[in-house]
Amino acid sequence: MFSFSLHKLLWLIGGLAALASAFGCGSNKSQKTTFEPWIEEKVSWVEIELGEFSITVLAADDPTRMPNLDEYQDSVAIHFSLHCLVDPADEAKVKELLETKKGRLSDEVIRTCRNANLIDLADPELRLVRAQLRDFSDRLIGQSLIKRFVFTNVTLERY
Repeated sequence: MFSFSLHKLLWLIGGLAALASAFGCGSNKSQKTTFEPWIEEKVSWVEIELGEFSITVLAADDPTRMPNLDEYQDSVAIHFSLHCLVDPADEAKVKELLETKKGRLSDEVIRTCRNANLIDLADPELRLVRAQLRDFSDRLIGQSLIKRFVFTNVTLERY
């Protein structure tokens, strides 16, 4: 009886596999699939350099506790180059706005990194920092003018 139920199970799995391939679960080379809808649009975006940053952060190993300033604390330094991507039609406007508000943006980059916990700073893509900077830039220079922040040459050193 064991071999009979195993035989039925194998037959059922084979039938399900056949149905899956018949209804599109197999590969279809003629169909183009894009998982990120902005990927085609970003090809035409223009990159603007925002500067090199080296930021020292007091780091608590336990992210739930604040650093104690009365005793020696471990520190980390995060180093990166920051760029932003903008639509070519908005490039001149964004460059002008960033030139007049560069100090405020730099201050926010530093503040955001210093308020991030060690786990967020260790993320090679700095996703949380990027999201917070995007929210700030929308308020600073206008909604959706900066399409994306890009961090390059990111290094985190502990001392």
